[in-house]
Amino acid sequence: MKRVTCLLIFSLFFLHGYSQAPVVKQGTTLKYIFSLHGQTVPIEFSVLHLTDTLVLGWKIRGLAGGTYIMVPAALQHAVKMNFIQPSPDVAINLKDDETFMIISTDAFRKLEKEHAFVYDNTVYNLKEREGNMLHVTAKDETTEWWILNNPDFPLVCRIKGSPFGIDCSLNDVK
Repeated sequence: MKRVTCLLIFSLFFLHGYSQAPVVKQGTTLKYIFSLHGQTVPIEFSVLHLTDTLVLGWKIRGLAGGTYIMVPAALQHAVKMNFIQPSPDVAINLKDDETFMIISTDAFRKLEKEHAFVYDNTVYNLKEREGNMLHVTAKDETTEWWILNNPDFPLVCRIKGSPFGIDCSLNDVK
């Protein structure tokens, strides 16, 4: 009986640790697979700066790279997701109402409180909580997002059914 109890306690600790959301901080690397019209491309993002302005560096197969820069106003209040195609060695400065691969703090709060938020003039409704992810679906569209349940860094970890034909999936966080 003691063995069963010990095994059960160990299993609970293991499952609790396994279900924890990844911590995203300066230096974190995010490895995605992007799909666009049947082609897949692995893209690696690195959190280069995270104190006030968010700077995400990107690399494709180690051949090309650049940065996306999001100002504090965007991180707090943005209502649009910018999917501008990256250009090698270019710093893309997003507008005050735009983010890239993350939703704003305001949108995350609305999602938590009202189980819905608006991005790109589209209403996203909370479908379910899946571990450390919030699965949302677009009202009257086919788009689905899986967002990291982390108010400090509500990262979009997966996109499916995008009207732009751009789908992606986070494969690894280091």
